[in-house]
Amino acid sequence: MHAYKIHKIHIDERTEHRLRRNMPWLFRKNTDFAKDTPQNGDLVAIYGRRNQCIKLGIYDAFGDIAVHILGNPGCTFDPSYIDTKIAEAFAKRAQMHIADDSTNGLRLISGESEGLPGIVLDAYHTSWVLKIYAACWIPYLDVLVEALSKYASPAALLQQAQISIPDRMVLRFGRNCLRHFEAAGYREATLAFGSDTTPYAEFLECGARFRAQIFKGQKTGFFLDQRNNRQIVRSLSQDKKVLDICCYSGGFSINAAIGGASQVWSLDGDRNALALVQKHYEINADNPNLARAEHILEKCDMFEWLGQPKRRGAFDLIIADPPSFASSQAQIPSAEKAYMRLFSMAADCLRPGGQILCCSCSSHIGSEIFAQIVERTLKHRTRSAVDYTGLPQDHVAAFAEARYLKAWLITIK
Repeated sequence: MHAYKIHKIHIDERTEHRLRRNMPWLFRKNTDFAKDTPQNGDLVAIYGRRNQCIKLGIYDAFGDIAVHILGNPGCTFDPSYIDTKIAEAFAKRAQMHIADDSTNGLRLISGESEGLPGIVLDAYHTSWVLKIYAACWIPYLDVLVEALSKYASPAALLQQAQISIPDRMVLRFGRNCLRHFEAAGYREATLAFGSDTTPYAEFLECGARFRAQIFKGQKTGFFLDQRNNRQIVRSLSQDKKVLDICCYSGGFSINAAIGGASQVWSLDGDRNALALVQKHYEINADNPNLARAEHILEKCDMFEWLGQPKRRGAFDLIIADPPSFASSQAQIPSAEKAYMRLFSMAADCLRPGGQILCCSCSSHIGSEIFAQIVERTLKHRTRSAVDYTGLPQDHVAAFAEARYLKAWLITIK
């Protein structure tokens, strides 16, 4: 274990209030270590207005977030802390009863919300993907990998949660910290344990087969966070003509087809994404509903495609789940305009009584702001609106910023 030092810092009343309300970060602009600047990976004891230690965190020498909160001052950061947090996360999954014979892709560790800030672990059947978003873990990465590798043999915790024993784990890094891990000698998309270099991991979600692109795909290779909303789309698709905008690997498209859609259109600007959608149709071909559904894949600019007059009134159900339009606070105004343009143009493509699932994955667009965007865009055309905002259970969200996924199902007049 890295021989860290412990540094002391005082914060103002406003920042203390936020930390006490479970904000898991201390931004660099709110820190002043004077001459006692920590080294990357050192611990930081955070003191409030009454000169009492309120939180303990790890120092990140590189990112905008200077301190990633571990917990209350009584916690001790050592290998047993990491072991305990992993075990607690797995025990939660056992209580959730998500994994079963029809679903073996799920999130096992949700970073800040489970005491391991900047750490995400997803399971795709027997393949695990560990993705790290904070450079403060550089001194402790070997310890973390060792702790997880213990589960590559029969473990009671995995059996209780019905999670398959992993035969490999892929190591990946967030784009903002990748160069710092590379400078420390680590490489993106390498095996932390195991020897299978197959570029995808096949897994089940509610009976549907998918391939997660675990070495290079977005996030950890698949958008596991939309599991609940994909089942909603499945339930609404019987005999419908469905449009999946920004389909990526086709999670919504496949579920619409399995749900009995008569026709499914999948749009994306990435040819490789569309090739993966086609592969997902092929590996699910034994499903009778999917086999009957006509599917059309198109590489295009979504705004140009939606703006074509022949698309007006052509669909019964549309899924509008674009990539994040706001990667920073400064982009919020332009993001709002982009969402409004997309949802308005998509709604033009619906028949009377048709439905549109409006989604946002941007943490900078809060649920209230997103609800206002949807209302402002479609209020004069809405027959009914249902808020499906939220994450699946396995995506544990213990603070506001972690609840980034928003979704509204709008039925058009």
